[in-house]
Amino acid sequence: MRLLVHLVGAWVAAEAASGRYPKPVSLALGVLVSRLGPPTAMMALAGYAIHKLREGGAFDKVIPAAESRLRERGRRRRR
Repeated sequence: MRLLVHLVGAWVAAEAASGRYPKPVSLALGVLVSRLGPPTAMMALAGYAIHKLREGGAFDKVIPAAESRLRERGRRRRR
């Protein structure tokens, strides 16, 4: 249960850091998440870093390859 609370807190913090919410809401969420401690803070930083890398195009070559594998797998199942 603690892991679930930390994961949800990290997800909320990463969304707030990416600019999804207005600044007052982001600050309030940041204060709430900071009370969860270091594990949540590290997961939030990792989530934000992955978000920024995805925006920057770091996964452009990796994601299409995975999507094409999934499409192939779906075609094989339909046959």
